[in-house]
Amino acid sequence: MTMQTTMSSRLPHVAGRLLLGLSLALVCAQACATAAGMQLERVVLLYRHGVRTPLPGEVQLDEATGKPWPAWQQAPSQLTPHGMAGVKLMGGYDRQRLAALGLFKPRGCPPAAQLWFWANTDQRTIDSAAALAEGFAPGCPIAIGHQPQGGEDPLFHPIEAKTVDWNAADAVAAIQRATGGPDALTAPHADALAAMAQVMGCGGAHDPDWCSPGQWHGSLALAPETGRMQLTGPIATTSGTAEVILMAYAEGRPLPEVGWGRTDAQRRQQLSQLHALLFDIHARPAYMAERVASTMSRHLLDVLRNEHAPRLNVLVGSDNNIVALASVLGLHFQLAGYAKDDPPIGGALGIELWKDHAGKRYVRLFYQAQSLDQLRELRPLDEAAAPVTLPLTPMGCTANEPCQLEAVLPALERAAAHVRSSGGVMNLPVGALLPPASRR
Repeated sequence: MTMQTTMSSRLPHVAGRLLLGLSLALVCAQACATAAGMQLERVVLLYRHGVRTPLPGEVQLDEATGKPWPAWQQAPSQLTPHGMAGVKLMGGYDRQRLAALGLFKPRGCPPAAQLWFWANTDQRTIDSAAALAEGFAPGCPIAIGHQPQGGEDPLFHPIEAKTVDWNAADAVAAIQRATGGPDALTAPHADALAAMAQVMGCGGAHDPDWCSPGQWHGSLALAPETGRMQLTGPIATTSGTAEVILMAYAEGRPLPEVGWGRTDAQRRQQLSQLHALLFDIHARPAYMAERVASTMSRHLLDVLRNEHAPRLNVLVGSDNNIVALASVLGLHFQLAGYAKDDPPIGGALGIELWKDHAGKRYVRLFYQAQSLDQLRELRPLDEAAAPVTLPLTPMGCTANEPCQLEAVLPALERAAAHVRSSGGVMNLPVGALLPPASRR
């Protein structure tokens, strides 16, 4: 217990040094590009929505002694006012950073053709996009594009929209081959499952069965009645439950309302690990990643190749969109307070396109997000107090060296090849999602 307390007390200091080091690395990468005579042409930011209320069915476990879950003021699945404020801070920081790089003026309303915001069809993503836009250009009439609310946008949900080649049996077999199955994924993380049991109040005389490590087994198969993938076991029950607790912390709720007062920085990171395990089933294996990110990859190919595309392209979706695209590009990430490959709340996977004097184009990839404490406290963001930013090296490129655009295109092309030639938005010509000024 003494060692755990000592480690936990040191975590904020370690995280602070890590944040500073990552920020310096990002500044170096940008400065080196500028010093080499390269010019920033455009930026893509794939954001995860901000802090939201629990999704229907997200909580799969109840507190072991019967204590109720804390109530939320907003309806299920909604972006909270706190979440909106956090996302708005990120939009303001994006404006500061991109103005410093010469892509935009520091203030005022940018021309409409220079901006493109597109959100998935949920309220939390649409309102997150609106908050990003308001933070980026306060008071400016920036259009937030999206398909009809509540529908399936193939850009974010190509499997559900049936615009991608997909077979559930093939998916299950591919996931089993890639991961070894759910039990192989959870085996290295018994500590995280034990932390979840402690947070949920296990250890009493009348524990539910799932409190016992002997019950920590799961399976992935086809549901006989529906033919769909069916995941059982601790990944299925703890991933969403853990995320609800992390959302409560990011929301700024009193600590007794965050896992019944049983979390600290170390345990929250362990809960983040359980949340991330779900993506090792549904988003990161190659079969899943290339299909979940298929339409997104096709769109990114158009943005990166189209010289008339907007300077800033902001897409707002969910965590699985980010993990799938990261997997396609061969990326892994871990930001302060989160487990490896768990997309931070309200953070973004970024792609910058640079051009040198000879007309050669390069990309720089990064992940940016507020730390959990920055988001919880809604700390102002600027160059001196920046969000956590992690430089990323896609497959085909070398760390700390310029990455040619051509190096990342094959991975995007492989994923885009899974898009069906008919159905939904895929009947539109390439570039149809971009604003009219870009379709030249």
